Amino acid sequence: MQNAESQQTLICIVCPRGCQLTAGTGQDGRLEISGNSCPRGIEYARQELTAPMRVLTALMRLQDMEKPVSVKTDRPVPKELLFDCAAEIYRTHPASPVHRGDILIRDLCGTGCNVIATRDASAGTT
Repeated sequence: MQNAESQQTLICIVCPRGCQLTAGTGQDGRLEISGNSCPRGIEYARQELTAPMRVLTALMRLQDMEKPVSVKTDRPVPKELLFDCAAEIYRTHPASPVHRGDILIRDLCGTGCNVIATRDASAGTT
């Protein structure tokens, strides 16, 4: 790697080890990653530096309930779309009952991700 100024330090979150990764551009212009204990760390760092993604968790209000239901995306969404995706979740108010695993929004903000309920909820339950 060239110099410390062009390097970034990341903590890998793929497994419980939490390896401290160092990533930077090599003399040939290619991304170089070190500090990983397994190959998954390399893939994590590449993804994080080129197109970071996150699973979005939120609370969604149902039409006939005061207490919201917890929801999440079924796969990561691009980090730069998190606020747009959250706004769409907050605008949507499906009818109850909702069962764990139900898809409440399909293709969230054009990402191809679905929003699913993480617990059961109905007007008669708390």
